[in-house]
Order: sequence, then structure tokens, then C-alpha cells
Amino acid sequence: MLISLLAFIFVLGVLVILHEGGHFLAARLVHAPVDVFSVGIGKRLWGFKRGGTDYRISLLPLGGYVRVVGLGPDESDLAGATDVEPELLPKWKRTIILLAGPAMNIVAAVAFLGFAFVLGVQVPAYQSRPPVVGWVEPASPAAAAGVRPGDRIEAVDTTKVPTWQDLENMILTSGGHQVLLKVIRNGHELSIEMTPKRITRYGFGYSGILPPLAPVVRGLQPGSPAERCGLKKGDRIIAVDSHPVKQFYDLIRLISPYPGKALVLTVLRGTSTLTLRVTPRNIGGKGKIGIPVIFPTHMEKLGVPGALRASLSENVRMTIQTFRVIGRLVSHKASLSQVSGPLDIARISGQAARSGIRSLIWLMGLISLQLGIFNLLPIPLLDGGHLTIIAVETAIRRDLSIKVKERIMEVGFVLLMLLMVVVLYNDILKVLPANLYRMLHGGGTP
Repeated sequence: MLISLLAFIFVLGVLVILHEGGHFLAARLVHAPVDVFSVGIGKRLWGFKRGGTDYRISLLPLGGYVRVVGLGPDESDLAGATDVEPELLPKWKRTIILLAGPAMNIVAAVAFLGFAFVLGVQVPAYQSRPPVVGWVEPASPAAAAGVRPGDRIEAVDTTKVPTWQDLENMILTSGGHQVLLKVIRNGHELSIEMTPKRITRYGFGYSGILPPLAPVVRGLQPGSPAERCGLKKGDRIIAVDSHPVKQFYDLIRLISPYPGKALVLTVLRGTSTLTLRVTPRNIGGKGKIGIPVIFPTHMEKLGVPGALRASLSENVRMTIQTFRVIGRLVSHKASLSQVSGPLDIARISGQAARSGIRSLIWLMGLISLQLGIFNLLPIPLLDGGHLTIIAVETAIRRDLSIKVKERIMEVGFVLLMLLMVVVLYNDILKVLPANLYRMLHGGGTP
């Protein structure tokens, strides 16, 4: 818990300082005076003054703000920090200052992910490949819908999915909601309706569709029948009781029905062919020999130019995916339980910190991008809300009164607090014991 808290403070602190630093630098660039640079909002807890600016830490760790003289009402005005509103800056100056914060977060996201690619990122090898179905788990939503191994999934609803990563992202955000799969089977196009099952406390979608996986032993459970019979990592199983094995899932199909029965494995080890006898354990009425499903990964470690190109590409992909998720949330095709709040971000930050510097940097890039995008949304109180007001004022060719802007800010504050309450509620549910979670959440799967 302490690691999670410290990681959360570090991650959020760095990203808030970067965001507000963008506003601050832009204000300095256009020669606009800055009264306050605050990490957090509300009551001032600690700080110092330098060059006419009060650098402070404030009570509520829900972001931060830079109070630029002439920018208009901001978070500090909700706490009654200012009584006199100075003359507004020209619209072009306000626009530059408001855009600079989200822009800094987006630039930081590219830098963080680029740095991660320089250090090296471990990624599943299949994710960049076309989504040709390798296996459909029995009794899964995909099996019930009629998806078959060998199908090439072209699109989910109207969104094309050129890679496995695109397909997984679409399914992941569709838990409990029907989707229309566009499938190519034996050269013919089919449309298949499927409803991914809602799983985990995030409400993620599960379909039962899996990518192809070669029948290679990539791991062995200690003391398992597979280890005792002489199997080794790197072995390729080519037959079970003379039945050919073309991919890993054939092993499940051929071994699962025979708990406690001796089976003959034909194994290719290097250039030699071996015959091994194994007796599967009886686990829940199914035969298991102790070979875990492990998808091969590869390390993407790039030079600086290549890392920047890869980072830009990944940020573009994540931006498109973010707006898809926002659209699905608005249309009620995705669940708010998939949105992470402070508690969840703290937990994820702790996990990333324990996993190493690469994971932490990647997480910071991801959150920085989301922070930049979120702040550009046309929601009152956020930068996008202020920019929307400027756009309206430009269209009507007059400025709205300060009172009107303050009312808009107050509405935005209430909306953001309501959103925060919902997100915090979902965060708390995610850490509750399973039985209490089911009681409060109508029996959902923990």
C-alpha cells in the first residue's frame, strides 16, 4: 500500500506539474502575469513566492491550476480566492495559454513512450498480426454465436480491426453489449452477432476468441505430469495418441477428456522425434498435464528516431481508442466501471513501480495522454470548456459576462464532482471482498 501511495503521488505530481507548467510557460511567452502556480486545488497548505508568482501546494489533490491574470475565472475562484476580476487578455493569448497545458501532456506522452521504447518494451508477438481466429473456447459467447477457428475478423460493428490488438480493445470495452462481427470465412463475408460476457469488476468483455498458438512447451508447472514424463521447454508436441496436433489448443481438446488415462505424446525436440507417456491429473473432471498457455513475446528496443516513430504511432492508436471508448460510454455501450479513479490509479501505479522502470514510464505516458485528451473535452472548468466559451464569444462577437462564466464554472464543478463520486464508488467496489462486492453490485462477477 505504501509503494502504491508513493507511486501515485509521484505519477500524479509529475503529470500535474507538466500540465500546469505548460500553462505557465505559455503565459510567460505571451507576457501574461501569473499570480499562482498550484499543485492541488482549494485551501493553500504550503508554498513560496518568487517573481510575482505564489508557488503552492493546495488541499485537494484533484489536479492543479495556474491563475493567470486576465485569463478569466478558474478553480481558485470557486473557493472565493479573488474578489476583483482584471481586464481579460486578448482571445488569442487566452487560447494559447489554455491549449498549452493539454499540449504539454501530449508531448510528454510521446516522450515517455519514446523513452520506454528506447529502454525496451516487451509485447505479445501476435498483437500486431491480423486477427485470424486460432481457437474458440467451448461454451463461450463466440462459440454460441458461431465463430470458428480460421475465421478472419475484419470489423467490430463499423470499426475495422486490422490487428489482434484492435480486436481485443473493441471486445474489452463491449462487456454485456451486443456487437456485430464482420467475418471472412473461406472467402465469403459473414455477419455474426455476439454479446461478449461481462467479466471482472471492470466489466471487461470476454468472447472466447483466441489467436493461433503453436504447440510448443514454453513453461512447465513444477511437479506436474508434463515435467515428470520428461517434457522440456522448447519441445513441440506434434501428436497425442496418434492424433495430429497443429496448434496448442489441440492439446486442450485431446487431453482434457481423459483425466487419469495414460496418453502417448509424440514430441519434436530439435531434430529428434521422441515418444513420451503421460497421465493427466483429474482437475475438476478434466485432464491437465501442467503446460500453461504462454503467448510468445518479443522485446521492442529501438534507437531514438525509431522510438519516437513508434511512440507517435502508439499515441495515435491510443487516442483513437480513447475517443472510441468515450463514444461507447456516451451511447451506453461501455461501462463506467472501466474508468479508473484515484484509488485504481494508485493501485496500478504501485503495480507498475514494482514491475520496474519500464512499466512505470509506460504508465506515465498512458496517463499523460489521457489527461491531455480529457482536459480538451468541452466540459466547463476544464481547458476545453474555457476554449468552448472563447469559441462561442468569437461566434457571437462579444464576451460573456463574468457572472455567466462563473455560473458555467460552478455547473462544471458540480458535474466533475458527481463524476468523481461515481468513479470513486467504482474504485471502492473493485477492492471489496468478493462476497460483499456481489451483494452491493447485484451479483456481478468479481
